[in-house]
Order: sequence, then structure tokens, then C-alpha cells
Amino acid sequence: MKLLFDCHTFDVGPQGTSTFLAGLLNALPCTVEPDRADLVCAAHDPASIARFVDVQHQFRAMSGGFFARNFGAIPRLTKEPGIHAVVSQYVRPFRSHVPTVSIIHDVLFLDFPTLFGWRYRMVRRLLFGWAARHSDIVITVSDYSRNRIAHHFGIATDRIDVLPNAVEVTGPAPARPAPDATTPIRLLYVSRFETRKRQHWCVAAANALAASGRPVELIFVGDARGAYADSVRATIATDLVPGTDIRILSHVSNADLNSLFAGTDLFLFPSECEGFGIPVIEAAAHGVPCVVAANTAVAELRGRYAGVAFEGLTCAAFVGAVEDAVTRLPALREEAAIRMPETRAAYRWPEVARSFIGILRKRGVLA
Repeated sequence: MKLLFDCHTFDVGPQGTSTFLAGLLNALPCTVEPDRADLVCAAHDPASIARFVDVQHQFRAMSGGFFARNFGAIPRLTKEPGIHAVVSQYVRPFRSHVPTVSIIHDVLFLDFPTLFGWRYRMVRRLLFGWAARHSDIVITVSDYSRNRIAHHFGIATDRIDVLPNAVEVTGPAPARPAPDATTPIRLLYVSRFETRKRQHWCVAAANALAASGRPVELIFVGDARGAYADSVRATIATDLVPGTDIRILSHVSNADLNSLFAGTDLFLFPSECEGFGIPVIEAAAHGVPCVVAANTAVAELRGRYAGVAFEGLTCAAFVGAVEDAVTRLPALREEAAIRMPETRAAYRWPEVARSFIGILRKRGVLA
């Protein structure tokens, strides 16, 4: 088995697509016979691959932007002898000498157009739609995304395979001392700053808890560049209630992120829309109770996490859900400890890799 992967996302840096691709690549050699797992990773910088991929692979240099990559570099690489298929995220190469596999994580820009600029929507509608209709295999990460891709691009749902995200968390749940009235409630949110992610709702929840007399520590982890992130910083600077400590961490290693989860009382995820919702699974795999906006694909994660499945549409309703979870924190911790091994077993990268190989065989790309 020799597969060519478009790994330009590793040149960009940490994001959801990078996490998915790294998890799949690192699990594939353990899934098939070692002498058959030949992974070819194409990117601009080999150091980018090395940051994410821990298993044996072959590097192929791929320079240029989107059009140079998909019109020239990748099509040339597909001529390499023995390549069974080329795997891309969102958009397949415009020419290919082997079968094409397109992983389209979501089409949220079409379901929630007001959250995205018109140029962003126009370009991606054209390119994602072309990839969905003209790839040999189309993969997405949730039933929600499969149905929306089929709806927007006019293809049958049975042409789209679902391959969920996964987590790699091991070890027992850390001992978390029960907070008393004087101990800060430790809140965590992990995701890049975007308007749809609603980080400002978390600030409101932290302030509400502090106003009621409970000290609060709220940590945001994620890329915090852009106008929305600046507006959240301004809100923190002007509206912070005494007793509230809020920090934004943009660059966190996996080890440090695991430590943050270990020290968290409650994970917050009020996002307006998601193609999967991997941070919720990460929190559940660490045994952390959650307050989650159970919409779009995140609704499919019910039963995998302990906490409150928030279904309201307002910030005030979310704040109320957080306050309710804090009052029931001991019971939610017990439930989270029960859910933790179940969630880890349900979302494992080796199983995802096995399913990926099964899809390639089912669709006739591999014998």
C-alpha cells in the first residue's frame, strides 16, 4: 500500500485538519502490515512533517500556493510508480494519475453564511463542490457533515463515507480536589478564536460566577489573532468582575494541554456550529465534565461526555447552564469518570485508520 498525502496543512500549523491528518498518518503503520504501509507526505518543509508525523514516511517537496500545488506539484507526484491513491483535505488535485480521496470536514460556510465572508463562501462552494462530485472517494467526519455535503452539492449520501476524529489520551483520570467556596472554579475552552466559537459567552459565564461570590479561573487555548480575538480581549479588559482570572494561551504543547485538562473543573464549548467537535471528546477523554452547545455535529456526541447539553440560543441561557453545572459538579465528576474509558474506546486512531483502509477497499482503491 503506497499512499500520497497532501500535507500542506502541516506547513500552516496546528488546526483541526492537522490534528486529523496527523492522527490518521501515525496510526496507519500499526493498522496494516509494516511492509505494506508506504506513506508519502508532500509539503513545503520537511520540518513541518516532522512536527506532526512520528512514523516512518517519505517526504516529497511541494512548493507554491493552492493552484501551483493542485495543478502542478501533486499531479506530478501522482505519476510516481506504485502510488495507489492521493489523499487531500477538502480539495482534490485538478489532475491526477491515481484515484483521489477528498476529506471534506464540513460545509459550515454554506449552512451559516452570515458567519463567513462572501468571497470565502464563493470560492469554497466552487472548489469543495467540484471535489465532492469528482473524487473517487469522499470522506467526512460526522453524519451531520455527510448530510449537508450531500444536500449542498447534489450527491447521494451513500457516496460519502464517515470517518470520525479520535483522541489519544492514556492513563487514569487525575485526582481533582473538590472546590470549596474559596477555591477558584477552573474553566477551560480549547479552540481558535472565531465569532462562531463564542468565546465571549465564556467570559460572561466566568463573570457571572465571580459576581455570585465564586472565584473563577478561565483559560482559553487557541489561535487568538484577528478582530474577534481583539474584541474578546477588550471585553476582558473592560468588563472583568473582581475574582475572575482570565488567560489566553495561543501556543500550547500537547504535554501542557494535557496538564491543563488535568487541572480543569469544567470544560466549556458554546460553539454555534461544528463539523465534529473534537475538543468535547478530548475533554471527555480526560474525565472533565462539559457544558456543550448540542447543535450541528456536536449533537451526535451526546452520551460521550458528562455535563450539560445546552440547547439554548442566548448567552444568558448558556450562563445559566454553566451555573447549573457548577452546582452539580461533584455528581458530574463521578459521571465523567465513568464516561472517560468509554469515550477513549470509542474514538481511537487505530480504529479510524482501520476504517480508512476499509473504505479504500470497499471503494475499490485497494485490493
